[in-house]
Amino acid sequence: MLKINLTKIDTNNNYFYNNLKHLLNLNFDNILNKIENYVKNIIYNVKKYKEKSLLFYYNKFEGKLINNFNNFIINNENIQKAFYKLDKETRFILEVCKNRIETIHNEQKKNFINNWKINEESGNFLGQKSNNIENIGVYVPGGKAIYPSTVFMNILPAKISGAERIEVFFPQKEKNNIVLGALYLCGVKRVFLIGGIQAIATMAYGNSVVNKVDKICGPGNIYVTLSKKILYGFIGIDSLAGPSEVVIFCDNYSNIENVIFDLFSQSEHDKLSQSILLCEDADFIKNIEKTIKKLIPFLYRKNINYNSILNNILLIKIKNKNEAFNIINFISSEHFILNIKNDFEFFKNIKNSGSSFIGFYTSESFGDYSMGLNHVIPTKTNSKFSSPLGVYDFYKKINYLKMSKFSFEKFSHLTSNFSLKEKLFTHSESVKVRLK
Repeated sequence: MLKINLTKIDTNNNYFYNNLKHLLNLNFDNILNKIENYVKNIIYNVKKYKEKSLLFYYNKFEGKLINNFNNFIINNENIQKAFYKLDKETRFILEVCKNRIETIHNEQKKNFINNWKINEESGNFLGQKSNNIENIGVYVPGGKAIYPSTVFMNILPAKISGAERIEVFFPQKEKNNIVLGALYLCGVKRVFLIGGIQAIATMAYGNSVVNKVDKICGPGNIYVTLSKKILYGFIGIDSLAGPSEVVIFCDNYSNIENVIFDLFSQSEHDKLSQSILLCEDADFIKNIEKTIKKLIPFLYRKNINYNSILNNILLIKIKNKNEAFNIINFISSEHFILNIKNDFEFFKNIKNSGSSFIGFYTSESFGDYSMGLNHVIPTKTNSKFSSPLGVYDFYKKINYLKMSKFSFEKFSHLTSNFSLKEKLFTHSESVKVRLK
């Protein structure tokens, strides 16, 4: 058995919340600050030198000599060929999961896209209408793993919203048939094999080949995240995603292996991924720790898992369920797994979580792949104020107002005088000139 010490804390400690805050993986912004100037420099060069800069950075980072921008592009014919090169089982998996994700997001659209209008007796009408965002950029990560599931989660809601153009960037040195197969099922006609800072900057500014986009979505590494942060305001972004996180609340009726593999399923994403366990039973926590140490040597992606488990697994002993939901809402994790008796009754108290997985059968993996809910969800406590990616992220609202003469006369003096209170004199005049 490996001689490792997992981090454990107890709510009986007077400084529990201070200790917890220190142990949470919330130093992501500090890391971003250290590389900001480096990222800004590459963004500036991509903006100024366009395609030339992409060739330069590819040759620099990949150690290959490419002289033609067309070498980065996979066209519709090759995307289609990649799909049919896949074995029947893989094609079946992709098609079933794509159809479920599409169904759920079509239902989401029906329940979200509500234009409304008020017709007042005075003759005014005012309201709001929804317009889709026209040009979307999608970044499909391709560093430590491949993510055809992320293709579906980002492109399908954008297409369902009615986006007119979708530019896709996928950082792979060589073609990857399963990702290209997912792109084919989404109706994507071309993809650019470009990643990192230069991909985000290219989508933001465009060039002679790539259309400038209005909004970028899709997770990536720390350089991708910071690029999106710097460019936000010039273009829209989905979110600033940090390392993956899960919080699991279990009791001593839980199956130990179920709990442990739910912890591990986050650990294998990245060495910065964080997995947190809450339990009232001290003996159950001891058994969890003992079993983790036994299983680590047999894991796939062992180096990533080992670093993540060693540094970022946190086992929390709590006194009662009231403590549990307060801590869970405080952490506001990306994923939350509830594995206790009377689970749905407890779930009523949960306010902050990107996605929640309830009950014995509900592994977080179902949310990542096959059940149709979007797996692009807020990290770093952002579930306190933001939601999973959805169709609504590819729309914007427009307010509108048309006033009648009667209503104008009724509200003109009030409006004019209110603007004078703020010392905005021409606001007042813009009303008064209409009185003449």
